[in-house]
Amino acid sequence: MKITKIELIPISLPRPAPSKRTNNVVLIKMHTDEGITGIADGGEYGPGSGQHLVMEIVKTFESALIGANPFDKELILAKLSRFVHTNVGLSYPGCVALVDFALWDIVGKAQKQPIYQLLGGKGAPKLLVDYVISDVATPTSKEVAATALAAVEHGFTTFCLKIGGGWGSNFAKDCDNVKETRAAIGDNEDIHFCIDANGSLDYTTALEYARRLEKYNLYKFEQPLTWWDIAGMARLRKAQPIPICAHESSVKVPFLVECIRQDACDMVGTKVVWAGGISEAVRWGYIAKAANLGVYCGSMNGPFEAAAQAQWLASDEWYGKLAHANLFPLFYHGTFDTTVKLAREDIVVKPVAYKNGYCYPPDGPGIGLELNEKGLPKFITPGMSPVTIGGK
Repeated sequence: MKITKIELIPISLPRPAPSKRTNNVVLIKMHTDEGITGIADGGEYGPGSGQHLVMEIVKTFESALIGANPFDKELILAKLSRFVHTNVGLSYPGCVALVDFALWDIVGKAQKQPIYQLLGGKGAPKLLVDYVISDVATPTSKEVAATALAAVEHGFTTFCLKIGGGWGSNFAKDCDNVKETRAAIGDNEDIHFCIDANGSLDYTTALEYARRLEKYNLYKFEQPLTWWDIAGMARLRKAQPIPICAHESSVKVPFLVECIRQDACDMVGTKVVWAGGISEAVRWGYIAKAANLGVYCGSMNGPFEAAAQAQWLASDEWYGKLAHANLFPLFYHGTFDTTVKLAREDIVVKPVAYKNGYCYPPDGPGIGLELNEKGLPKFITPGMSPVTIGGK
């Protein structure tokens, strides 16, 4: 089998009103001489320029991809590894992940097996979902609390409020959001209430947040400090009682190792796209598991990306312990349950299944989703055009 042609299609996925947010992804279609096509997206990038950058970088991969056997994915990915982390050239792990997802989709389709089966089987048949609430600035604190309560009433046992200013809020509003949300959901120990600063805080401010909020019995404080301050994370962990979850600090293998070495966190997080794809996430997961740390996975808001992450997470029972913020289909369709009849058209025929606070990894071959070919043209990002590599 050989890769003959690659199509890169810029796609825009607007969220339902009242949200004004649009998630911009690049869809890849990797064609082979045996008629099997790997289809994936690598989650969202910035509008226009982000998509353009991704397509331009992937174009530079042509010599490593066109004519290659997709079953030699580890050899292909070894040639692209410098794009995951480098000090001497472009570093964009999302581009490598986009290719990685397509390669795994081809191999799974050729073997007529879902990716999780190729990784060792379905160790986690269903995955807890961490319901992330990012709209924390404009709504009142009681409205933020109502969103969290609605998630709990729909079966979610973990949810997370954004804090720290990165989402337009401030210290006083963040504290009030937490106070009102705790009052709304009560003190049920089985409901895990989390906060996430996305690395936006300095050490002193993070410590003040922790001291102010510890009385609300929080399950985790995700990435309080900027990604490089692993020593600060370790110091903060010892100075206050809320469990620390590394995320931006631990997404890639070298930084995960450093978080473990410095005893900087109580659990570790990644995003498969940020890690560089499924193959790299497998290595990352082995290290986290060897360190006996719980694993958390965020997401980058793409329909195929959500399915690809679910495939990796399903492959080991260890990944079924914590809830994961792998939930773009819920936000795109404006629902807590994607198993019902959905009103919005999608670029996939049927999205990943979510119900009662769980994500159910697709059982179809490869990534497990079917592309909505007929509807695809209407989702192409305005002002942009697809790019083709090879096929001459």
